[in-house]
Amino acid sequence: MKKYFVVLTLVLLFLGCSEGYSQKIYWTDGSSGKLQKHNIDGSGITTDVLTGLSSGYALAVDNDAGELYWTDFSAATIKKININSLTVTPILSSTDGLLSPRGIAIDGNNNRMFWADNSTKKIQRSTLTGTGVTDIVSTGLVSPGYVAYDPLNSKVYFADNGVGMKKIMRCNVDGSNLEDVATSLNQVWGISFNSLDNNIYWIDSGVDKIQKGNVSALPVTKADVVTGLTGNPRGLAINAAGLLIYWTDNSTQDISRATTSGASVTQLFSGIPYPQGVAINWDSALPVELVSFNSSIDKNSVKLNWTTSYELNNKGFSIERKSDAEFKEISFVNGFGNSNNNQSYTFNDVNLRTGKYSYRLKQIDLNGNYKYYALSNEVTIGAPQQFILSQNYPNPFNPVTNIEFELPKNSFVDLKVFDITGKEVSSLVNQSLNAGYYQFKFDASGLSSGSYFYKISAGNFTSMKKMIVVK
Repeated sequence: MKKYFVVLTLVLLFLGCSEGYSQKIYWTDGSSGKLQKHNIDGSGITTDVLTGLSSGYALAVDNDAGELYWTDFSAATIKKININSLTVTPILSSTDGLLSPRGIAIDGNNNRMFWADNSTKKIQRSTLTGTGVTDIVSTGLVSPGYVAYDPLNSKVYFADNGVGMKKIMRCNVDGSNLEDVATSLNQVWGISFNSLDNNIYWIDSGVDKIQKGNVSALPVTKADVVTGLTGNPRGLAINAAGLLIYWTDNSTQDISRATTSGASVTQLFSGIPYPQGVAINWDSALPVELVSFNSSIDKNSVKLNWTTSYELNNKGFSIERKSDAEFKEISFVNGFGNSNNNQSYTFNDVNLRTGKYSYRLKQIDLNGNYKYYALSNEVTIGAPQQFILSQNYPNPFNPVTNIEFELPKNSFVDLKVFDITGKEVSSLVNQSLNAGYYQFKFDASGLSSGSYFYKISAGNFTSMKKMIVVK
């Protein structure tokens, strides 16, 4: 029988260059009242993004929107600035109940932000425009400070430096399931979550260390990353690939960098009077170049193929299919993480009914950001051209085999199994079916070894084939 293959292809525009994404590092200077930036590789010069801050404390970046958020505990405000237009937008103030906001974290995908208010002793949440202010942790805290967010598991992390606390905790976005993450700490300043290695990183200025712990088991087992810090380290950030950590120190007046293993400690910028919060932005929020996405049809199966030429921080691809009103996830394919080479992916969507289908990929990076890529055409699974009863597989078998048949039109189908004497041993189908491709499993666990027959009747079509059970 002939097989017909149809190929639909969508070629996508590059999302960036293969040499990587241009990253900027931002920080607040509490002495000069400035928000500043620099190329993260050290090239160029330091640029003032904004002046006139009262006491800029913590920073958080929404790469998709190209916006930078910060808390100002002296002014009791949370504001944001568009990185490109430099437009400043007030979000929350004392009129919204803020007294002394400290750490802040952004969940751009779900339009929400989280912050700690040191004076009200709360962890709170709102939309990115400041509506719907909600207490998520409002009791039991003493001196909450820095905040981090895990977008893949929807967990909010925060530090409490209060007497008798000195620990990092986490909870769900609604405040439920409050858990201790790292205990017996001294003075926690910056914290940052790394989705690439599932570690929470923090600065403990009481022991002059940057430490980390894997959150797969709580409380974490603390591991030293950078030791022998001198001064007063504060803010902490992790780059897009999850491979480098950056921190500020307002006593040594500098910003430094190291790998997440603690190697290659490097002073990047010096002579900053009082650096505090730090954040990293990259020009494109989704550092993956998807160069092709195509499909091929074989009977009632669709094979999806796509290729990337560059990947940075790529968790993988959710495969979504629509046959009626909305897209639904049908599978997930892991990405390569980081790659400068062409990477090919394949997924087979099998045993589809006759009809029209749309497909799209939801590419998700390890920071939780995502973007959709869709085929430009619908995929049509047509009706078979004739009645067919196929040979079962596997054959011989023990104890389960597959029986397939094709219907070119709607029919009442009767599919039965008989032993060698003609006695019926199983009825697999006895109902009306639409035109299409069908597969049924036959379990011979209750039968002895030997030869059996399966017979189909569909309208005027009748066919019978032999199968063998071997035990």
